[in-house]
Amino acid sequence: MLGTVNTHRLPSIIRAAVPSIITAIRLVLLIPVWILLRHGHQDVAAAILLAVMGITDFLDGYVARRTGAVTTFGKIFDPLSDRVVLIVIAVAALVDHLVPEWLLVLVLAREILVGITVLADLLIHRHRNDVVWIGKAGTFGLLLGFPLVVLGDGLSQPIVRIIAIVVMSVAVVLLYVALALYALNFVRIAHPEELP
Repeated sequence: MLGTVNTHRLPSIIRAAVPSIITAIRLVLLIPVWILLRHGHQDVAAAILLAVMGITDFLDGYVARRTGAVTTFGKIFDPLSDRVVLIVIAVAALVDHLVPEWLLVLVLAREILVGITVLADLLIHRHRNDVVWIGKAGTFGLLLGFPLVVLGDGLSQPIVRIIAIVVMSVAVVLLYVALALYALNFVRIAHPEELP
């Protein structure tokens, strides 16, 4: 009887795991990207892998919604992996001087602030902030900008680098708007009587 139940549940368990597997692939790809950028100086290959990572960021959520596999774990794992990916790539870009320092400092500061806000919300209010679309758009902009800037550097095409920096600058603005929304939500939960 138990074996029958497990057999019937197996496809739904696998379906629920697919988006998280896609997210995990994004994290695993950080290793070859770091090696290519820091030790191999293979910018074009790194740019291709960064683009694949950006695709997985869209794909995991798309698959989860289309298959009805949206899970609490996935809602936590996906944005957490985004934070890790953006921080690691930002550090690599900072070390290689691919992007202006002010932009990377803003990216790193924002990721740290989001981490603090989300963690505080979980610990203090036992509440998990859902990802807002404007934050997802900002993350997508960075995941698009990073491969472009690396590709521009690898192909010695300054115009590609300039376009990438513009895209990333807009993305950072969107990410800070999302941070403000997270902070507002934190305050709203703490003082529901003071805010609408």
